Amino acid sequence: MKIYIDLLFLLNIWIDFFLLLIVKLTLRRITKITNIIVASLLGSLTTFLVFLNISYITLTILKVLLSVLIVIVAFGYKNIFFTLKNTLYLFMTGIILGGIASYLKININNNVGYLILLIVLTPIGLITYKKQNDLIKKQYSLYYQVKIVFSKLSFLLCGFLDSGNNLYDPITKKPVILVSKSKLKGLNKIRSPMYVPIKTINKSSLIKCYKPDKLMINNKEYNNYLVGLIEDKIFIDGIDCLLNNRLMEEL
Repeated sequence: MKIYIDLLFLLNIWIDFFLLLIVKLTLRRITKITNIIVASLLGSLTTFLVFLNISYITLTILKVLLSVLIVIVAFGYKNIFFTLKNTLYLFMTGIILGGIASYLKININNNVGYLILLIVLTPIGLITYKKQNDLIKKQYSLYYQVKIVFSKLSFLLCGFLDSGNNLYDPITKKPVILVSKSKLKGLNKIRSPMYVPIKTINKSSLIKCYKPDKLMINNKEYNNYLVGLIEDKIFIDGIDCLLNNRLMEEL
């Protein structure tokens, strides 16, 4: 199989540019596009490393050192942690792209078609990865460790700060945290409930609520909250309870 060095060189520039661009957007690095272009040109030098008669270990070390140099050119040098984080994200993004390239290579026998698809899908794949990564980070930033204590019963739960939960007791004016009933087993044996009206799209009803002795969210104690039991399962990944929107002001 013929290898066109100039084409491979240009392909590496294209790929390195988008890898560095995604690192810039993900980590919100302030840098000029010209710096990323220069770093991409520098990164394309790895094309020629494969033709050197050196051991695999030496080749790997050279690639790592060149990657560190690339991120310094692209984003500057502030401290070792800043540079290592940039390099780590460059490697992680490269692994994602490597997976895309491997999948295309396995399923496409035509080399020209493979290269065209790789060129087209590189920005699409990396931008899609970046958007999904941002979405995951945003969602998981709303996850909190919740500890609820009733007398001798203690429950450690995973809570989600739900902007749609504005429920409060109309009499005591206390906001309500909604917890799946299955997560607070045995509670009805030690504490009498109060009932709080709740309205949904289809109906109005009452839910059992309890005043906890202690409510801890991310190891910080909160007072004047009620815990309401709901029958339905919470269909959010790993979530046991829905925190009240009032907590948005206190967390």
